[in-house]
Parts: sequence; C-alpha cells; structure tokens
Amino acid sequence: MIRMSRRVSVRRAVFVLVAMGAVAAPVAAGQMELAVMQGTVKDDAGKPLEGVTFRMKDLGRGRETTIKSDKDGKFYRRGLQAVEYELVVEKEGYQSINDKIKLTAGTDRRLDFKLVKAAPEGAGDFAKGVEAYNRGDHAAAAQAFEAAVQKAPDLPEVRVNLALAYFRLQRTADAVAQLEKAAALAPDSPRVLFQLGGAYVEMQALDKAAAAFEKGLAKPSDAGDPLVLEAMTTLGAVYFAKGENDKAVAQFDKALAAKPDNAAAKLGLGKVYFSKGDVSKALELFQQVVASAPGTPEAAQAETFIKELKKPEGIS
Repeated sequence: MIRMSRRVSVRRAVFVLVAMGAVAAPVAAGQMELAVMQGTVKDDAGKPLEGVTFRMKDLGRGRETTIKSDKDGKFYRRGLQAVEYELVVEKEGYQSINDKIKLTAGTDRRLDFKLVKAAPEGAGDFAKGVEAYNRGDHAAAAQAFEAAVQKAPDLPEVRVNLALAYFRLQRTADAVAQLEKAAALAPDSPRVLFQLGGAYVEMQALDKAAAAFEKGLAKPSDAGDPLVLEAMTTLGAVYFAKGENDKAVAQFDKALAAKPDNAAAKLGLGKVYFSKGDVSKALELFQQVVASAPGTPEAAQAETFIKELKKPEGIS
C-alpha cells in the first residue's frame, strides 16, 4: 500500500508539473510578443517638449495606449504588444504628427520627434493683409487684419499690422487704439512700445510718446538695431519738442555713441545747441551732416540752417 501510494503521489506530481507547464507556456509566449518604445520629442528650436501626448492605436484590436513626455522631452513605455499601431503625436499649439509604426518583439524601438508650432487662428487672413498692404491696397489690408484680430485677439503682431494699415488710411485714433492694446498684450516688447511711441508723436501726445520710448529703451536690446537707433533719436527729438534740452542732448549723444554717423541724431543735436544759443557748435554739427550724408533729407535741413546762420546778421 505504501508503494502504491508513492506511485500515485509520483503520478500526481508529474500531472501537476505538466499542468503547470501547460499554463506557463502561453504566458512565456505572451511575454515574447512584448516590445518597448522610447525616444525624445523637441520643438523646432531643438528644446525638449514636456507634456506631449502619444496616442497609439492597435490596428488589429483597436486598443489605444497613451504615453506622455516628461520635462526632458523623453518618453518610455514597455510591455507593448508587438503589432502595428496608428500613432498620433500632439501638443496644444503645435502641429500634430500622424503616422504608423510597427513594433517588434523583444526590441526597443527608439523614435525621435520634432514638433513645429501650429499656425495661429487667423493666419490666412493675416497673410492676405500683408499681401494687400505690400501692393498698396491699405483698405483691403485693414479689412483682412480686422478679420485676423477677430480670430486671434491676443496676438499683438496682428494688432500692430492693423495699426499700420489704419495709419495709411489716416485713421490715426484707431491706429493708436490698436497699438495700445498690442502694448498691453506685450508689455515687454520694445518694438511694440516703439511703434506706440511713434503713434503718440503723430498725435502730438509728447508725454505719452516719451513714456513709451523710455519704457521700450529700458528693455535689453541691441543698440545697433536700426529700430532701436531710430527710437533713441526720436526720443531725443521728443525731449527737444518738450523743451527739455538737457535730456535731448543726452539722448542724442547716446544715439551717436551707438552710431557715430547717425545723421538724424547730429541734426537733432545741432538744433538743440542752436536753441541753447551755442551757434558755433550748431553750425559745426550741421556741416558734419551735410558732409557725411549728402542727398538725404537731414542734409537738406542742415543746409537750410547753415544758410540762415551765415546770413550777415548771423555768423561769418
């Protein structure tokens, strides 16, 4: 009986092992079907993008898997079925990528993506506005920019361009209103502030013009940038128009330090010295303008001043 019992036990043990093998085999086979997908996602400037969504749809079963990129733009997912997937890579504000990928069992699939910023709402209208403006149809440009503003009210660039079209149509007040809104949307943009300052000059709102230029020039910028140089010179002219001669001199000197052959700054500085009664210094500056920038509007103004200063009642 003992021997029989042992035989039964052995048989049962063999049966259990066989049964366990039968169960384990499919699991092992299932594990062999799994794959890994990893990689990085960056913007068009090469900077990592966090929070990018990867939606993977199993084309055979219809199941969907979602992966997110981390702060370094990296993504990783293991345990994926080794099948073909429909892949969508997306992040708000960027053009999505739609593709198909096939994962292989036991293989790490590495993918690197680059997402390009999506065109904002109103981009088509904006392009039409630019085209119309460039061909001189400012009414059509304003209409197109107005449509773009309706679709993208928070983009300061659209409002700046609408303001430029309004200026061409002699709608100065409307232009200023658009630039004020643009400056509110982009308070740290020197270029928007310079545009606003120029608009205030057109309206003879000199205090507001000075404030806008001062704020824009206080921001970090390249003194060699033509727009920055123009703003520096214009601010000097605004100070002069306000009767603040010392400020005007200091501002024109800054402009000339950035660009020694700045004819507009020299002309403005000459006007200030003439106003202060330093005729000799004024004449010297006017003559420099004529010599360094012949044929320019600045040279023409300087020649007029020189003729007046050299009249008998002036200086010899």
